[in-house]
Amino acid sequence: MDTGVTRGVPTPSGYTVPVTWFAGRDGAPVIVVMAALGLAGRFYTGLCERLAHEGFNVSLVEQRGHGESELRPSRQSDWGFAEVLRNDLPAVMSWARSEGAPLYLMGHSLGGHYAAMATGLYPQRVDGLILVATGSPWRGAFHGAMRRKLYFLIAAIPVCHLCLGYYPGRRIGFGGDEARSVMDDWRVLACQNRYRASGLDENLDARIAGYSSRVLAIRLADDSFAPASSVEAVTQKFVSARLTEKTLDAATLGERADHFRWARSPVAVTRVIRDWSGAFV
Repeated sequence: MDTGVTRGVPTPSGYTVPVTWFAGRDGAPVIVVMAALGLAGRFYTGLCERLAHEGFNVSLVEQRGHGESELRPSRQSDWGFAEVLRNDLPAVMSWARSEGAPLYLMGHSLGGHYAAMATGLYPQRVDGLILVATGSPWRGAFHGAMRRKLYFLIAAIPVCHLCLGYYPGRRIGFGGDEARSVMDDWRVLACQNRYRASGLDENLDARIAGYSSRVLAIRLADDSFAPASSVEAVTQKFVSARLTEKTLDAATLGERADHFRWARSPVAVTRVIRDWSGAFV
């Protein structure tokens, strides 16, 4: 496969997932990268290029409703966590897997939640999980202004869905324009710190608790969206996994260690992943 070229991966539902491939070394681990809420895949191009430079093969997944995705949320066009977990990601994992090479799921924020849930659902297909700036939006993990903002979002989401049929994140100032069922599932996490994918019968938290392979959780020291308490609300779900936790500060990153800038300066993050994987030390 040519590097840096976006392809469409067909899925059972008929939806085509745009995936960009960044070639590393033959036989090296494959990392499937998933974006944060509201972000297009191109935001992570530098990160993926750096991971490929370290030797990894990388599949960058465009999330539904953003970037090169053919979908846009509306009253008539809706999807939630279940469509990503049951339809999109299994197809991408099958497309990306290289025979004999480990496959890691990697996600930023919402992408990390998708990766965590998929790891619980498909433990035999996932050799490792990488979470970057992935904190639960659970209101109990926050204080002050951020907690007040969460309460506002929890109240506003159903109103937006009733009035518009989707979530207008660009106007609200949190995330992008999102499908209403995505935000309904996100709202459950914010209220209860419980993973729910409406339409799936599985107890996702119980499935995650049974995952026994490796998990790397990278936190950014200045991240107000995913502070330590919020990240812990996610990592504590992995009771059987071999968990490695790293916190990167501004001195290590070379600039403010917040929720987004790490992807613009990805050297520190990719080195942590390289060392954790043990593949190219």
